[in-house]
Amino acid sequence: MLAQLGSGTPLQRSLDQLERSVTRPLPQAPPPPASRPSDVWVPDRFTSDPASGQLITLPGHWERRLPSGELYGPPTTVCTSTGCTTIPAGPRPAPEQRQTP
Repeated sequence: MLAQLGSGTPLQRSLDQLERSVTRPLPQAPPPPASRPSDVWVPDRFTSDPASGQLITLPGHWERRLPSGELYGPPTTVCTSTGCTTIPAGPRPAPEQRQTP
């Protein structure tokens, strides 16, 4: 019966439009935004004490990323051959930019 009506009829155009609407691909959702991890692992480091020139071992630890881009480090105990000292917790630059413990 549809063939007898021809392709120019309103019914045929409606059916064609309906078929196109149900067979077209669905729109894709955008990918979720990438986020930076909130904690950063700072590995063991070996550096020299600027005051005495002695080798200092800084143990590896986790630091929390701050909105400013700095990292908030925990209190860290560093030891040399003459004794140990504690670096207080607080904001620190990125590990690759640090000049001192």
